[in-house]
Amino acid sequence: MGARQKTIGIIGAGIIGVALARALQRRGRQVTLFDEREPGTATSFGNAGYIATEAIFPLAHGAVLRSLPRMLLNPLGPLAMRWQEFPRLLPWYLKYANACSHRRAADSIHALATIQGEAGSAWETFKTAERLQDLVVANGAMMIYESDRGFKETSIRREVQRHYGIESQVLSGDEARGEIPELSNRIKHAVIYPDGKHVVNPYSVTTAIFDRFVGDGGNFSKQRIDAIETKDGHVRNIRAAGETQNFDFVVVSAGHLSGRLLKPLGYKVPIVAERGYHLEMSHRETRLNRPVGAYERGFHITPMSSGLRLAGTVEFSSADHDEAPNWGRADILKRHIGEIMPDLAETETGRWMGQRPTMPDFLPVLGNAPGLENLYLAFGHHHLGLTLAPVTAAIMGDLIVTGTPSIDIEPFNLRRFS
Repeated sequence: MGARQKTIGIIGAGIIGVALARALQRRGRQVTLFDEREPGTATSFGNAGYIATEAIFPLAHGAVLRSLPRMLLNPLGPLAMRWQEFPRLLPWYLKYANACSHRRAADSIHALATIQGEAGSAWETFKTAERLQDLVVANGAMMIYESDRGFKETSIRREVQRHYGIESQVLSGDEARGEIPELSNRIKHAVIYPDGKHVVNPYSVTTAIFDRFVGDGGNFSKQRIDAIETKDGHVRNIRAAGETQNFDFVVVSAGHLSGRLLKPLGYKVPIVAERGYHLEMSHRETRLNRPVGAYERGFHITPMSSGLRLAGTVEFSSADHDEAPNWGRADILKRHIGEIMPDLAETETGRWMGQRPTMPDFLPVLGNAPGLENLYLAFGHHHLGLTLAPVTAAIMGDLIVTGTPSIDIEPFNLRRFS
């Protein structure tokens, strides 16, 4: 008689939770996913679709901290804050300021570059294993600059990227327009990242993985979690809808709601809901076949099966209170596309707001929960959930199955905020 299959409950069916569920299933574990919503319909639904493996600079560094007051006071800028929530957000901002110290920022860049160094190959492996070839496009990506100042102030970043093996190609504004004729004369510089990839529909990626998970015997419970119950240093049960289920291991991967789940267990999780918006628009025939990031404006333009997706802007909000969307933040994107690529976009076909889970140092939380050896954490990926989903699944799969992750994940442990 064979050994009993280890059972795992994963709370959260976004791209991180679904990818991890599938990875653990492939390693012989019986997995149940929990979410009060349908898989992939929350934050994973509306991202920019960009697999941004060159993004190794967390927003927690001195340059951003110094410019934060000016950015927050600009209603059309890439960063905004719900000022009525400032008292609730103040503890997070204080931790953010601490994370912006030179030493902490350098450590965070190294940690993010390390995991990003594995993200590209993890995506290739994942794409093949899950048969996602029709949903993933490898045409590179472009970052555009409307000012000499913006281009020059990022030159050191490109040097650091080269140090970590990230290739790039610098273009003049005219050379960029040769690649994408729709770009306006505002564009003075551009950088191409040849290894960049994007997906043509983020929701379809999550549901394709989820469907294979269920098809191969995985379980999904569409329920709101009432509590995680513990005893003697172990998680004993997940309680939902008045009933309890027992698992050998439990993973919290519930995005910005993770802190609410963990608070009754005594964990203080400094997480905010970094609200992002997107617009989708129909468009004229175009050669645009890669994501384009607008540096000064803080948003991305991605060609998708449903049209052009304009995604970006940051609006800091409390993770403990669900407020109504501020659709003015989405309307900004329509103005941006009209100035960057005049006459390309036509009619708005949809709009969306999602709540990115963001920690003060802009690094995810990965690893064991301190003090509970069979509780694991995988959340807080802010803008990089899609990018880091396969590598997170691989790392956490190794940790849960063998006890040893493939890279050092101590920089991502929740203990760093103790």
